[in-house]
Amino acid sequence: MKMKLNCPVCDYQEVEGDICPNCDTDLSVIRMLQELPQVENPVRQVKIAKWQLGVALLLLIIGIALGTIGSFIFLQPQLHTSTVSSPNPVSSDRLKLPVNHAPVTAKELPKPITYTVKSGDSLSAIAQKFCGKGTSWQVMVKAKPQLKGREDDIDVGDVLKITKCKEGA
Repeated sequence: MKMKLNCPVCDYQEVEGDICPNCDTDLSVIRMLQELPQVENPVRQVKIAKWQLGVALLLLIIGIALGTIGSFIFLQPQLHTSTVSSPNPVSSDRLKLPVNHAPVTAKELPKPITYTVKSGDSLSAIAQKFCGKGTSWQVMVKAKPQLKGREDDIDVGDVLKITKCKEGA
């Protein structure tokens, strides 16, 4: 036995099929939903006691407080260092000095080495030769920004300025 539906589009009364004869609206989904069996016992709401709600709120407040305290302890910037800017491209960790020391002067900065690219050279090999094993070729690009975008294509005869990028190198 099919239920008779009213068309929600044109309000045609008592449609027996899946298509409204007046406006051709497909009523199959509406029919399918209305023909589903009805649930006798709807889902009961879970009642939360006042003390359970109080405990949950207390735990939430404690968690927020611990997070705030932890962020102040572990995520604060170190206040005992200062950064000194320099026109020479030197690694930033070497520029952080304790506050009670004098600033870096130009005499203390290493002089760059000039190197002429030879046949078979690559930026990685040159970086390892002058800056030590495991040094990245990006040191060269920082020293000579014209190399950006052509890291794998350096020309024989190019002159590179190489800063002293590792102690003892």
